[in-house]
Amino acid sequence: MTLFDTARHYPLLQQDWNPNTAQEAIAAIVHETIAQLQTVPLLAGHPMDDYSLGSDLYFGKAGVLWAIDYLQTVGAVDSAFDITTHLDATLAQNRQRYPQVSPYPEQSSYLFGELPLLLLQYKLAPSEDKANEIWRSVHKNDTQPIRELMWGIAGSMLAAYFMHQWTQEPRWQDIFKTQAALLLQEWQPVGEVGYLWTIDLYGSQKQFLGPVHGFASNLTPLLIGQSLLEEDQFQQISAKAMTTLVNTAVTDGERANWHAVYDTANPGQAPELVQYCHGAPGMVTALALLPSGINEPFDRILEQGGELTWHAGPLKKGSNLCHGTGGNGYAFLKLFLRTGNQMWLDRARAFAMHAIEQYRLSKQLYGQLRYPLWTGDLGLAVYLWDCLQAQAKFPTIDVF
Repeated sequence: MTLFDTARHYPLLQQDWNPNTAQEAIAAIVHETIAQLQTVPLLAGHPMDDYSLGSDLYFGKAGVLWAIDYLQTVGAVDSAFDITTHLDATLAQNRQRYPQVSPYPEQSSYLFGELPLLLLQYKLAPSEDKANEIWRSVHKNDTQPIRELMWGIAGSMLAAYFMHQWTQEPRWQDIFKTQAALLLQEWQPVGEVGYLWTIDLYGSQKQFLGPVHGFASNLTPLLIGQSLLEEDQFQQISAKAMTTLVNTAVTDGERANWHAVYDTANPGQAPELVQYCHGAPGMVTALALLPSGINEPFDRILEQGGELTWHAGPLKKGSNLCHGTGGNGYAFLKLFLRTGNQMWLDRARAFAMHAIEQYRLSKQLYGQLRYPLWTGDLGLAVYLWDCLQAQAKFPTIDVF
């Protein structure tokens, strides 16, 4: 049984890892983006995308500003661009447009709403007033129904976690644990398969699996923020998560993939997608933070997910994080850190070299960058930095 749609992938280019090429690509992406921001503050959308570049973290200006600041801060580029000159206007734009265009205007969204812009403002200029704005925004999700990362409670929990990391104030742990309790009470057993969330999203209820909308997305803040939970609670979460990941996998004995949506009505249907948002790369990337060495089938299935990602090859959708070659490469980086096996780092860097060629070809063909963090070239720049550093800090999830 074929575990993915081969038409969505390219054969991997055979190019040796070259750290200078990776560093040059990072610098080119960041410096061109800064040059555009200095002349045309409203960045252009890309011909490959069916949306204009807005103000959000996912495919908008908040993500662009975050990426520039992050890459400058870690020393990936020689630049001192001041993103604060853009933050106020971008936040005002988001607050005006989000209620008009969001399917969930009362929900506090991490990927599309004000939260990441408020976090950036606080990080760069901490103040009690700004912390209170973030507090009020996070609290909105106490009473809102969406249980996933893009629009809902998993995102606000990440915001609370990052605020706790920066301030060590107990109130951020309190709200994190309150929202964790809301999330966990809806994590229900599903037959013999394990435990899943039924996500009420876009007018239907489905048991999504991936790290943006489903099972893995809700586990993300619980794993990232495990230090804010009781040890026995985290052990229970880990056991349920490991069992569920193993039981929802579709395998051929050597490789494993996962459906976008768990569907007991079609048990023989093969998965199609192999990308961060749906399929093996995202499941591996999101859940590699679970403890190793205590559940052998879980450890094995993670590596089988990595094998499937390698076998499928780079994605035709581009070099980006959410549904591109760079995002898939994070599965290899996570497995390298988890296992210490150099093969996974080598594979991550092989995908990086291919992704650089994809970015260059796109730039040549369209005459512009694809700017967004999650769906464009700035996400690739962060991935390249992680390949250079042999680390795995998925942007705005593992690190803010």
